[in-house]
Formats: sequence, structure tokens, C-alpha cells
Amino acid sequence: MIGMTPQSPLEAMEQFLSRIEPFDPEPHGRPALTVELRAGHRRGSFALTEHAAHALYEALCRYSDPQDQGPCDACGGRRLDEHLACRDCGHLNGVFGGLLLEYAARAGEN
Repeated sequence: MIGMTPQSPLEAMEQFLSRIEPFDPEPHGRPALTVELRAGHRRGSFALTEHAAHALYEALCRYSDPQDQGPCDACGGRRLDEHLACRDCGHLNGVFGGLLLEYAARAGEN
């Protein structure tokens, strides 16, 4: 199952736990917590050791959405499109956006 693309969050959790198990100092130790997942009609219950719980915590905290372009310079919103235009306030961010704003300001002076 390792190396295959998971078809559900249940399979993804199974693959995650399989990948980290070789590094768990107590792979069959007392569970630190239990995670229960439901995907459609399927359910899964996963008993995580302290090592596995920490690994899951780290994975969740380090996840970065591929669409995350960072915060807007103007409003602080997190919804920048691929051209760095803020979907909330319309501000153009980054070097290109700054150049456009500078050009627009100079053009407005004339």
C-alpha cells in the first residue's frame, strides 16, 4: 500500500502510520490518543502512540496549502490568486504589484 495514492483520508492515515512506524521507539506501546475518521460509510479508528501523535501534530502544523501565496500587503487577507491579486480587497502584492501601483501613481500625476 505504501507508494500508492490514497483514495480516502482513512487510507492516507494508514499510509502515514506505516511510514512513521519504523521510527517509533515503542511501536506497540500504550496509545497516547485515538483518532477516529469517517469517510462516507467507512470508519476508521487509529490508536496512536506518543511518537505517532507527535508526528501527526507536526504534519498538520507544517502543512502548507499549495494555493497559499502569503498574506496581502494591504488587508492581511490570505486569499491571493496566482497573480498575487488579493481576492478580498483587490490589492496587487509583491514586486510586480508594487511596480504597477508606482506606475499608476506616476501616470495619475500627469
